[in-house]
Amino acid sequence: QLQQQHQLQQQHQLQQQHQLQQQQDQHPTYSQHHHHPHRRPPPYNQIPNPPPYHPQQHPSMHHNQHHSHHNPNVHQHVQRGGGSASHPVNVEAETAQQTMTMKDFYRGFRAIEKSGYKLASQWVESVVHAVLPDEQCKCYLELADLAKRGNEWEESRRLLMAVVEANPKCATAWLEWSKLEDEHGNGDVAGEVLMEGLDHCELSEGLLVKGIRHLEKHGDLEGARGLISRLKNEDRTKVWRTVLEGAMLESRAGRITVARKVFKYLMAHVPWYGPIYFEAFRAEERSGFKERALKIVVKGLEEIPRYGPLWFGAFRIGEELGGWRDMVDRARRVISKELVWKVWYESALMSEREAMKEVGEGGNLDEKLGEARLNMAKAVIYCPSNLCWKVWMAGGRMELNAGRVCEARLLLSKAFTSVPDKSKALVFLESARMEEWEGNLDLARAILCKARAECSGEWKVFLESVLLEIRLGNKARATQLATMGIRNHRGTGRLWAMLVQLKEDEGEEKQCKYLDKALNEVPKSGEVWCEGARIKLNPWSATFDLGVAEKYLKFAVQFTPQYGDSFLESCRLLMLKRVEEKAAEVAPEIWERVR
Repeated sequence: QLQQQHQLQQQHQLQQQHQLQQQQDQHPTYSQHHHHPHRRPPPYNQIPNPPPYHPQQHPSMHHNQHHSHHNPNVHQHVQRGGGSASHPVNVEAETAQQTMTMKDFYRGFRAIEKSGYKLASQWVESVVHAVLPDEQCKCYLELADLAKRGNEWEESRRLLMAVVEANPKCATAWLEWSKLEDEHGNGDVAGEVLMEGLDHCELSEGLLVKGIRHLEKHGDLEGARGLISRLKNEDRTKVWRTVLEGAMLESRAGRITVARKVFKYLMAHVPWYGPIYFEAFRAEERSGFKERALKIVVKGLEEIPRYGPLWFGAFRIGEELGGWRDMVDRARRVISKELVWKVWYESALMSEREAMKEVGEGGNLDEKLGEARLNMAKAVIYCPSNLCWKVWMAGGRMELNAGRVCEARLLLSKAFTSVPDKSKALVFLESARMEEWEGNLDLARAILCKARAECSGEWKVFLESVLLEIRLGNKARATQLATMGIRNHRGTGRLWAMLVQLKEDEGEEKQCKYLDKALNEVPKSGEVWCEGARIKLNPWSATFDLGVAEKYLKFAVQFTPQYGDSFLESCRLLMLKRVEEKAAEVAPEIWERVR
């Protein structure tokens, strides 16, 4: 198939060259204005070997600690400005030709990137001369991204530095360079790169938003506000997205009054953008002002009545304040047709929660679920065929809560028959949890075994298998399953974290060995860093070290802020620090001997 593809590309190339030659014969001025006409890159198997690759030493911009190398060919090809002027008759033809050239470049790059960074780099150097100078940055950005995905950090940094030096106005290169440094743990360098990029690209939306978030993460709220203040004299139609980020910044910082003023300004000048109303609603909801949140939702729905997220936010507020049924009736008449099923689905869940509150503990829930079942049936009627499995699965959970296990099994069977292959693992997991809840442990194990066989590409089936064995006290089997899951999913941090945790019984040395191995495999997994912090926070362990634990927890929060265990361990770290300070104050000699 690759050979056939290359032959077709070669034939296509010959046809294009023939057409270009005819065009030059018809318009002699084309050759006069283009002494070196742009050529389309040939297929990579037709290209002769490129010249030897000799990188030279290149100092980093303002970062002495990061000396890197740059490719002189990058500076040779990536130039400031565009090419030579062309004849007006041939402008349209040249633009179409260049578009085809870039398409051919991307097609060839996608084919050769599977062979690794080295071959891809040689291929890019061989064909980049056929691309306009303004487009050459994109070629090297693709190559830098490939190097980063292949863990070639220095190569990626070298390419990005060369691009920004040759074309400082390329905001994407500055942004990717800062991301690279941030992911590599160089947060200070990433911030300096962002500020340097903003000096050259003052109104770049991506750089401004990234800079605001970076400064906020490092606690420099005044610096973040300074970035926003530079936009006060700019055209609001060009900078309103960055202003929206500023409003969200003030909301997260607890300055709800300032955030309200900014949101009000944005809603007055950009009334057609739904996320503005939604973020303003969320800010009021998080601050506990439910009535204000409801007013914002109503105002937003008057402007954008078909915007789904606002309706679902209104349901959430209406469930707390009352009147959600009226909102459902209005929503199903005006909302987008593809979301009508979700309106009935959400109303079924709200009806179920309302019935559970009425029944309380010890009541008969089955008798109160009539409205919920009716709404769930309507959700099935309006639901697209590829999403029906979600409704069946939710109905199974509802029947299980009502104590109707047989009906729950039937509904999960319906879900299994309609679920796409990529989501089949979720139905397996739901079935296994239901059987475990009913005490059918062997059946739950059998379902998970079948899930591992049919859905081996989904790491969650291995994690659920491990957790089941841990809950049953079978740690040896849990360790085997965790190892099996890592063989299939080496880049999944949750599995590595579970394996490190399970190695606790084998001793600290063994556990630390697996921790180092896990960090080498998944250095950006907050779960693994959290497990490392747990090891260092154990006062009875020889590896007890509060300083190292604090460093590990910072990485855990940075990489996986949604993982709640990192914050729990941070609380334990603060308590141990206070104990240490008190002990050093009361009995310093004894404390030094203990340490």
